[in-house]
Amino acid sequence: QNTCHLSIPFLFADDGALLFKDIDRNSYMNMQIELLIIKKWLEVNKLSLNIEKTEYMVFDKHEGNELILVNDILIYECKTIKYLGLMLDHRLSFTDHIEYVKKKISKRINAMYKSKCLLPLKYRKMFANALVLPVFDYLDIIYNRACKSRLLELDILYKKVAKIALDVPKQESSLTVYKDMKWLPLHLRRQLHTSNYMFRIIKECCPHDMKDKFKYTSGGSRIAENCNLYVPKSKTHKEFYYLGAISWNSLSSDL
Repeated sequence: QNTCHLSIPFLFADDGALLFKDIDRNSYMNMQIELLIIKKWLEVNKLSLNIEKTEYMVFDKHEGNELILVNDILIYECKTIKYLGLMLDHRLSFTDHIEYVKKKISKRINAMYKSKCLLPLKYRKMFANALVLPVFDYLDIIYNRACKSRLLELDILYKKVAKIALDVPKQESSLTVYKDMKWLPLHLRRQLHTSNYMFRIIKECCPHDMKDKFKYTSGGSRIAENCNLYVPKSKTHKEFYYLGAISWNSLSSDL
């Protein structure tokens, strides 16, 4: 962190990412300077930068691919990249991530379908809960901002997993299936995870910059007495600060 002055580093094991807040497509000077400093630091510490895996992404609507030059090294722009299991795209639409999740789920559904005649109900449920449900849950509070039509595609697979595990007809009521599986509908499951994360934010069990993004409603109104959060204005209704406040305020005051 002492080496990075123009960016915010995010490190996890041998994966690293740099976040630049102000990017001008006419000049990538701050990125070039930062990468030069990091490259020198790596050389001093007898480490090397994996050029083949080094790419950059600009979060905007620009569709063309560009590149930057750092000490005779070409670094190419990408429009989609996988980072810690999340498929990020330059528009933050998470369309690619949902396609990625659908492929993973479809493979597991195929395995469930082939083995449902061999496994008793107990182990089919165990398979669904242990190997399929976590795929839906992983980072769902992030990709929750995807468009509703794409999220509905996951709902269809979610119902299919439950019905295969219970070995019931396709026409079976979803509510009955969820009750037998002891599952919440998928949209409520995402809302629950958002509320859980909001609880961690309120209790300051999270990065400090997340806590600063939320404020309690002030004044002597009823909603202030219920410890509701201020809901910021949002054009898309997809920002986490908006969804998080809505999710928190929807919880019962008795909890």
